[in-house]
Amino acid sequence: MKCIINGQIQDSSQVSLPINDLAILRGYGIFDFFRLSSGIPLFIDDHLERFYQSAQIARLELIHSKDELKDLIYQLIEINHMPISGIRMVLTGGTGAGAYAIGKSNLIVTQEPIIFPSEEMFAQGVKLITHEYLRDIPHVKTINYMTGIWLQNQIKEAGAFDVLYHHQGLVHELTRSNIFIVNNTGELLTPANQVLHGITRKQLINGLKEEMEVVVTDVPIGVLNSAREVFITGTTKKVLPVNQIDNMHYSIGSVTKRIQEVFSDLEKAYLQNH
Repeated sequence: MKCIINGQIQDSSQVSLPINDLAILRGYGIFDFFRLSSGIPLFIDDHLERFYQSAQIARLELIHSKDELKDLIYQLIEINHMPISGIRMVLTGGTGAGAYAIGKSNLIVTQEPIIFPSEEMFAQGVKLITHEYLRDIPHVKTINYMTGIWLQNQIKEAGAFDVLYHHQGLVHELTRSNIFIVNNTGELLTPANQVLHGITRKQLINGLKEEMEVVVTDVPIGVLNSAREVFITGTTKKVLPVNQIDNMHYSIGSVTKRIQEVFSDLEKAYLQNH
């Protein structure tokens, strides 16, 4: 399997990072992840734009332009021949400035197999648990997943799929997904602030404009008590219904089913146009 390291395509088994890279010493770095469908990288420009924005906010320097990196990624896709897969772009905190300062970053791009939720999960929904936590620099896709990984035992013991973060009375996001809620008056809500602006979330908000309004707003955690429907969105989750959060239960209703159809149509249209 080939990967990209600092602009060069190399065999993954031959690639290494310096042991003093800030990503290793302090967990400082950013990444982005998108998937291929039939060999076509879905929404690649949106992911590249977010990756470069994250780098700027994190004060990390990318020496390649977006077009240069995009071209390298297409070369990697051609070489690896994995039409259904994921592309992971990582920019590390770097080396050369000590153990507590940003240095010269390393850029790594890998291609990997992906696993989707089961058909049963897409049809019947999944269970979530909640945890009070706010990610560091929430609008940046950082490599810091310590809390989410630390909670894996608790998630497994609860028979849950993932964990929903809330903070100071507001619903935020999951470890790797955004959340949408149909409240008790039928409004479709998604949290506005202190969340990562997911690409699937973005595509849905834009794609639904002519059919239904998505209210992007602060969502009090109490809304979950009386919500009609809940679903989550993400690169591999697509539009995944939620049937339970802690002890609260939800139906897989018409709004969720319709939005699953909308996203499927958006993906098909993208593939046809690219």
